[in-house]
Amino acid sequence: MIQEQLFTALSGVAGGRVFPNVAPNNIAKPYVVYSRVASTPENTLADGVPVENTRFQIDCLDTTYAAVIALADVVKAAMRTSNLTNLLLLEQDQYEPDALLHRVILDFSVWHY
Repeated sequence: MIQEQLFTALSGVAGGRVFPNVAPNNIAKPYVVYSRVASTPENTLADGVPVENTRFQIDCLDTTYAAVIALADVVKAAMRTSNLTNLLLLEQDQYEPDALLHRVILDFSVWHY
């Protein structure tokens, strides 16, 4: 399953605090949350094996802007060196005032069988 492969690729970042969809309450910072945005099969006539393109949103969260930028850089490096065929599509910075957390949203396109 592609979600397990993504988790494996990210497991070394943020002290292993990597979660699907939502982080537990009161988790130590920094942490990473990933979610599947969309998954589209690309059918082929050549060999009949469909290739899928899945978009993942990976949210990096930390208490300072500088720290979250550094965490996002570590996540991007982990994706570059992983076995996943991926492309970074988007980066966006946000601030979560209720949680007092800085967030970098990374949107990746991942190709897989």
